[in-house]
Amino acid sequence: MNDIYASKVEKAIFNWYYGGEKASPQPIFNALHDGFSNGMQVILPIETPIDILDMMGDPERIKEGDTFTLDKPVGINIRHLAANDEGEYYIPVFTSKDEVKMAGTTSCINQSLKSLIDACGSWEKCLGLVINPFGQKMMLPKEMIILIMNYTPVSHIEPVKGSVVDMHVDAIVNAANNSLLGGGGVDGAIHRAAGPELLKECRTLNGCKTGEAKITKAYDIKHADYIIHTVGPVYSGRREDGELLFDCYYNSLELAHGKGCRSIAFPGISTGVYGYPHDEAAKVSLTATVKWLNDHKDTVMNVYFCCFRDSEMEAYLTLMEGNG
Repeated sequence: MNDIYASKVEKAIFNWYYGGEKASPQPIFNALHDGFSNGMQVILPIETPIDILDMMGDPERIKEGDTFTLDKPVGINIRHLAANDEGEYYIPVFTSKDEVKMAGTTSCINQSLKSLIDACGSWEKCLGLVINPFGQKMMLPKEMIILIMNYTPVSHIEPVKGSVVDMHVDAIVNAANNSLLGGGGVDGAIHRAAGPELLKECRTLNGCKTGEAKITKAYDIKHADYIIHTVGPVYSGRREDGELLFDCYYNSLELAHGKGCRSIAFPGISTGVYGYPHDEAAKVSLTATVKWLNDHKDTVMNVYFCCFRDSEMEAYLTLMEGNG
């Protein structure tokens, strides 16, 4: 079974790649530090010990996932990735069985990341770790590992050019309508990706008022645990529009927090057919998020704002760079 903390690291690495060259690695540091503190287990590829080979008998009869128990201590040789001709190397580390499959057939063991780091600190030729070396890899030289071990996690806000459907987070937010039964835009995309079971659950929720939020499972969207459905206001230029939009973001964060989520991805709520101006919507969403984070100083939350249009992305960047 994959470790939940390793899964959060894998998600953070995906989003780092998805966000492009300007994306911050801070969510990865948050996830790694959380893993260090909670006994995160990773998967290490090893050379199959002779004693286990003897136990296997006919290798053709061995199935993936078979386990073996020995009644005596066995030396384990961890596979290395050569770094140079001087014998220095990195240790490959995998966060899930799916990542291991990219490496081909190999024997593996589960290992505490903290104990692995403690051990590799004394291995002179070891330069550090490579997380998921055959997928979207993350290089962790020893110097960076020390930095992360002493790092204080903080909440992170980041705009991303892309769709919430693609994000690997604990919760994605759906800009729904009052019926919660699907629609166009991101609403339709989420329902198509999640499959028919989402609609079945939504039918039991009795709709949703504007500014409120309700939560469901993510079903066929495997890289998220939950979908939070919130209904934004149709823009009219009245003060009430901003208050309702504020509530959409704040209430969604509340629901995510209540389910133990540490990462969430928002679409541009009300910025499509509901007509909310992008600059104003970005300001409201940031204000609501910062207010929620200030109200929950003991919580670390990685918040992504997914921007479908360039103008939405520009609005966030302008505000976050202090020019708005």
